[in-house]
Parts: sequence; structure tokens; C-alpha cells
Amino acid sequence: MNSLSKTVLGGAMIATLMASSALAAGFQRGTPDTDVLFEPGTTSLRWGLTYVDPQRGFDSIEGQSGNYDDYVQEYTIPSMSLSFGGENLACSVHYTKSFAAEADYTGSPGGALPLQVSSTQSANNADRLVASNPGAASLSRTRTIDFESDEFGSTCRASYANDYGRFSLLGGVFFENFQFEGSSFGFTNLNPQIANGGPQGAFLAGLLNRSGLQATLPTRIDTNVESGFDTGWRVGAAYELPDIALRAQVLYRSEVIHDGISGTADVSVVDTAFVSVNGVRTSVPLPNVALLGIAGAGAQATAGINATDFSASLSDVTSPQYLDVKLQTGIAEGTLLLAAFRWTDWSTNNAVVNTLSSRLGTTSSYQPYFWRDGYTGSLGIGRAFNEQISGALSVGYDRGVSTGAETTYTDLYSLSGGLSLKGAEWAEIRVGALVGYWTDGEQNTSEGAYFNGTVGDDVVYAGNASLKFTW
Repeated sequence: MNSLSKTVLGGAMIATLMASSALAAGFQRGTPDTDVLFEPGTTSLRWGLTYVDPQRGFDSIEGQSGNYDDYVQEYTIPSMSLSFGGENLACSVHYTKSFAAEADYTGSPGGALPLQVSSTQSANNADRLVASNPGAASLSRTRTIDFESDEFGSTCRASYANDYGRFSLLGGVFFENFQFEGSSFGFTNLNPQIANGGPQGAFLAGLLNRSGLQATLPTRIDTNVESGFDTGWRVGAAYELPDIALRAQVLYRSEVIHDGISGTADVSVVDTAFVSVNGVRTSVPLPNVALLGIAGAGAQATAGINATDFSASLSDVTSPQYLDVKLQTGIAEGTLLLAAFRWTDWSTNNAVVNTLSSRLGTTSSYQPYFWRDGYTGSLGIGRAFNEQISGALSVGYDRGVSTGAETTYTDLYSLSGGLSLKGAEWAEIRVGALVGYWTDGEQNTSEGAYFNGTVGDDVVYAGNASLKFTW
């Protein structure tokens, strides 16, 4: 295969990588750039940045249709890789943001997701449904979720070449952390506190309970938790036949379990106590003595909150294992066939419980997922226009991981393209763009969700740029 095909081999895979990495279903973001291990020269440095704008929002929440804004937030994925070595042995050090998600639900009715029972640590949605647990001691509504993992690692290649091509073994280790920030509204049932206020309090609490009412104190909770770096590993193999610009590569990445995720929480009272039906404010005519009793209980609870330190913790989080398969081969002069496939073990992502602890007791918020495994594939054509410019077009499909407990990550169909520009033998610029079509979906309490919701057909946009130096 001539040098034009080798030009494509070095540059055109960017479009396929964008489709299979930056937009893989679930919380996957970047994968380490291990392709620099196959670059010519003794040292290569590549830096890149990917921008993704996933336009996804609820069409309906609990049967109520509306324009609730996009809750999935745009994000960027940095990547850096430095390799050094030669024909038979090379190693790289690399960094990327491996897993992340940011959701803002403040565009939902009332500025947050629907109510869930928070006076439990259960990961079973039956224990979280407000309708099934009337008069719960506390309720919550999720406002925002934001987490990310940074991955630092090193991967090496050991190769052996003969007349049949070059065979390589790949292996390495990486270190990954986990950081989470979240906010929610809390609603504390003051009836038990009122009942402890002597005969008059017991009478008032009995009146409220018999009427299905609760004296409720509204709060806002902000949590910030993290874990240190945990270790994982990767291993793989590659086969190259330079005469036809062929490279086939398989690379496996181990899972990482982040435990001991803990940190701090801030709790603030956002309003005076009010009368509610399971957390929903209601107007009920009550005698002044009852209103004074509710106000007094609210003031007492507020003083207790202001004098209390809170801590937060998160249930164990699994950064899933995955398997990458990449193939490229010459099919005509200056033209390559490009293909990629990834399996990700998202079935390990069942539910996450965020716990708030203090001397006043323990509450928690809950996010169910119960995902299935993810499968991502792309197929494309790369073409070298001359020694300096090559390009690629790719189509991709990502099987959604959502199963009905939540509905963000449905099937995704994408079209991407990329250009490689080489101004000199030692420098290369790559740019790429992608547009994706997200299919509609729904979540239901019968499938593990704690509220019903639907999303429509949505669009995803992405762009990428990278710069490489070789010497």
C-alpha cells in the first residue's frame, strides 16, 4: 500500500474514535489515546479536546407535558498522551476524563425532579414511592447531579515483526478517582416533633395525622463527596500488515470499584414550616393555635439544623469494564476501511444512594439506573487526498443502555467526519465533527423508576480538535 494510505492510517481514525468514545452510551467520556504507541518516530505527543452538546430534556413528567429545558448538560473531554520507544518496544503515559455526567433538573416543575421518600436507605423503588409511603418522615427532590472521574495511566507495547506482519502485546495500569456534587430539596415531617410538645402538641399532631396532613419544613441540601485514586489495568493485542495498511487491535480495560466515597454537606432552611400533603403545600383552614404550633415546631427544627454539622456519603460506584476492537485496512489506493466496536459492562450500574448523616438522623436521595450492557459500533471510509491532507466519514450506532428505570441513554445513530492536516513530518492537526440522532424513550415506576417520564427524539452535536508532535 502506498504512502497515501499510510497518511490515512495516521489521521483519519479520529471520526470513528469520536463516535465510539465521546458519545458511547452511559456515563463514558474519554478513552486514553493509546494509538500514539503505533506512531512512527521515537517520541510522540498528542493533546486533544472534544466538545459535546447533548440536547436532551423531558417531554413529560408524571403525565404532564411541557417545555422543561434540556437537563443533560454540555461537556468537554480533554486528552493528553506522550509515547516514546521504537519498532519493538514503546510506552505511553496518558490522561483523560474517563467517566462523567452533569444533569440540571431545575427546569422541571417546581425546580427539581418529583418527590421521593428520603427517610430510607433502600435502593428499591417501592420504598421510594411517595404514594406507597404516605406520611414518610422525610422527602426529597433532586435538583442537580454532577460527577467526574480523571484517569491517569501508562500503557506499553511489545512487538515482534516477521514476513507475516508485526504482532504486538499491549498492557498497562491506570489510576482513576471519583468526585460527586449534588443538590436537592428536602422536606421534613414535623408531626412527630409536634406530638412531643405536651398535651396540646399531641392533640395538634393527632389532628394533622387524622387529616392526612403534615407540618413540613423545607430545606436545601448540597453535598460534595469524593474518593481517592483506585487502580485498574488494561491488556490487549494488535496485528499490523504495513503493505496493505492493516491494523487490527483488541484492548480490554478492567473495572474499578470506588468505595469509601465521603465528604461534607450543607443544609439550609429555605422557608418557614407549612402544611402539606406528602410534601405538597396545601391550604387548609386551621385555628390560630394550630398555626402557632406549626410555626414553633419549624423554628425549633430550624435552630437544630443551624447548630448541626452534616456529613455525606455515596454508595459504591463501579467504573465498568469494557472491550475495544478497532480495525482498519486498505481497500484501494489511498483508501481505508475503518471499523470500531465496543462492549461496556453497564449492567453493573443499578442504583446510587446519596446519604446525609448527622446527630439529627439519616436521610438519603436515590437515583435508579438498572442499565443493560452497552454496544457501540462504527463503520467508515478514510481517504488520503495528498501527502498533507486526509479525511474520513463514519456512521455509528450505539445501543441505548436505559431499560425503563431512567430514560436518558436511548439508541443513538451518528454521522461523523474528520480531517487530518500535516504541515510537516513532525506536526499534525486533526479536526472532526459529529451529529447524532437520539431516539425517544420513557421511564416508568413499573420498571424501577420512582416517577414516570418521557423524552422525545433529540439531537447531539460534537466537535473535536487535536495537535500532535512527533520527533
